[in-house]
Amino acid sequence: MKRLLLLLAVLAVVVSPEGGARRVFADGPGRQVAPVVIGVDERERITDTASFPFSVVAYLELEDADGTVFASCTGTFIGPDALLTAGHCLWDDEIGNWGAEYIRVIPGKDGDFEPFGWQYAEDWWVPDQYALTGLSEWDWGVIKLPDDSLSNQTGWLSVTVAPTEALEDPAFYPVIVGYPGDKPEGTMWGLIREAFVAVDEFTLYYDIDTAAGQSGSAVWSASDGPYLGLIVGIHTQGGELNNGSRIDDELLADLLTACEAMACSIDVVDAPGTVVTPPPSYLPYRSYGVAVARD
Repeated sequence: MKRLLLLLAVLAVVVSPEGGARRVFADGPGRQVAPVVIGVDERERITDTASFPFSVVAYLELEDADGTVFASCTGTFIGPDALLTAGHCLWDDEIGNWGAEYIRVIPGKDGDFEPFGWQYAEDWWVPDQYALTGLSEWDWGVIKLPDDSLSNQTGWLSVTVAPTEALEDPAFYPVIVGYPGDKPEGTMWGLIREAFVAVDEFTLYYDIDTAAGQSGSAVWSASDGPYLGLIVGIHTQGGELNNGSRIDDELLADLLTACEAMACSIDVVDAPGTVVTPPPSYLPYRSYGVAVARD
């Protein structure tokens, strides 16, 4: 049976098999990550994008100095004025400089519908190691917004450092939600699996289908346990297995360094627990219906 995307914190989500041609953006200015669908494409379209937690997922339009959009990626709110994304969405390692002149952040985008409006990023950051080497081991970044006017509507998810035994739980239910370039432009898609395929010291491996445009998507847990809704990784790479950066102490320290430098704020959960930050108008996270079919 086809796995359904675990819509763990919404009242209702409309799933559509809609496909269609669109302009396929590069995943980022410096390096494309090839679209990787493993076997049959099982991604589900999310159309109730204004509902938490999908409201925290943002479409990132990368613009050149003339304001022309040349690429897109995915970002996730991790604080009132900060989003997590991939380093290669921000830094062009081919030219050794920032790839975009402007980044338009559009949370909950669904085609032409932009339920919360949008903002231009005020600043963005990648680790020095990524700027120097372009290696996937350092492929993460942070985007700072000028204020919290968007997150007051969308909420955000918290970041945590999960131990290996938790990540290897056969019922961890990793989720990736983002904006793939092989689907209709600006539409949100996601997929859940029961567990990671493998967990390494710095990398999470999974058979969750992805495509160019989904780089920067957070990897978070849909488990009913203590990691519910907590971000444990960042999707960055495609291959025989798709994979992303595991959030460890060093990566988390880099994220905090980024916000110290840019004067933004990240929500970090040190001790695992059901700690999420929906917008004030929504019910508590766990009060949403979670009746979902699973394989």
